[in-house]
Amino acid sequence: MNTLTSLVLIYLVALLWFGLRGERFTGSGHAFITSGGRAGVVLCALSLVSTIIGGSATLGMGTLAQKTGAAAFWWLGVGAIGLFIHGLFIAPKIRAMQAATLPEVVGLVAGKMAERWAGIIITVSWIAVTAAQFVALRALLGSMMNPLAAEILYILIAMAVILHTAWGGQSAVLRTDAFQALLLIGGFSAVAFWLMLERPLELGSLDWMPYGEHFGLYDWAKLMLLVGVTYVIGPDMFSRTFSARDGRVARTAAFLAVPALVWFGIVITVMALVNIDSPQPIADWLTDASSMPLWLKGAIGLGLVSALCGSADTVLLSAAGIVERSLLAHDRTSAVRWMIAIFGALAALSVYVSKDIIGLLLTAYSFFVPGVAIPLLFVLIGPVKACNTQFWLFGAVIGGLCGLAGNLTGDASCTMAGMAIAALFALVARFRAPDDNVLTNKADRLFG
Repeated sequence: MNTLTSLVLIYLVALLWFGLRGERFTGSGHAFITSGGRAGVVLCALSLVSTIIGGSATLGMGTLAQKTGAAAFWWLGVGAIGLFIHGLFIAPKIRAMQAATLPEVVGLVAGKMAERWAGIIITVSWIAVTAAQFVALRALLGSMMNPLAAEILYILIAMAVILHTAWGGQSAVLRTDAFQALLLIGGFSAVAFWLMLERPLELGSLDWMPYGEHFGLYDWAKLMLLVGVTYVIGPDMFSRTFSARDGRVARTAAFLAVPALVWFGIVITVMALVNIDSPQPIADWLTDASSMPLWLKGAIGLGLVSALCGSADTVLLSAAGIVERSLLAHDRTSAVRWMIAIFGALAALSVYVSKDIIGLLLTAYSFFVPGVAIPLLFVLIGPVKACNTQFWLFGAVIGGLCGLAGNLTGDASCTMAGMAIAALFALVARFRAPDDNVLTNKADRLFG
């Protein structure tokens, strides 16, 4: 058994210890998926970092760097911008609502049918997002050790992620996220300093310009709309805000996580550019052929494994909670647990079908952004009030279908058109009276 394999086994034990310690959660479904809304600033900020730095922000950015060079930084760069906007404008508003998931916010401002639509889109999309984390995890382990050991550890870690999420809910996720975020920060910071000391000439010769012939202003705008918006309006960001003690804590946590995203974006991009000729520019730092010292391989290996697990558990919990509360209209902790197990198993098995991390994420985002995020954003920016369900829902459905069609056909203009349609009808819905008295009265109670 080599050193990296031993370290991953130790990590697996630590993950289970942090995730399973304490009594088995027996509270309501709402408390199960929000941890009772009592998390502090540091815990929320660390959890945001652990959740965001997943497969796309590590192995996926390495592949992206091979296509766009230093512009790969913007995969996390637009995320930092989006998270700042979330903290500034969105977090305090939604934390003041009596909601536990993103679709419930949709339901409060646009009605029950809109809530169900958002729940369906997010559930389907976020299974793909979870699958992307497991794809990246399996690829990473394959670079660290022999194929048999990698396959066994992949199965064990996937089971551990599913188990601790189902056992302890958001409380377990927050605990393990904090542990994993510290491993992430330590591992990637150590690599950054090692590169500055050992590879100064290579760093000096890099093209640091995050734009070029393969990535222009139009490409940046598309990335901001398709990826950056998910940091403004996204189930994972909302889950952290609902777990925070209050709106001020949620806002501060988002602001604290922003510079961390910028730092990770720079370090991961540099790691990829220095190793750009390798088949997997990030994961291949861990192979026997890499010149990185063994202790540092261990540090970055644990950081990468932590990144993938820290994203997968949050996404699983979000999807399961949304199905139980918004689609089934119940609040059963036991049902959320079973859905975590089912969704997790489906996502873990999907690695044998698709290995395209960025592709899986873009498919999910192309459906979610025009179908939910954009129309909700236009309701939450500015004074929040109930809007017309029919107009909002029409724009969201047409927008989501256009986004999905654009992804399937490779026609980005179709996705952009879907966003425009969704935004237009959301604006119209804001200025039309709510279509039923129940929604009007609910809005009056919530927003005064």
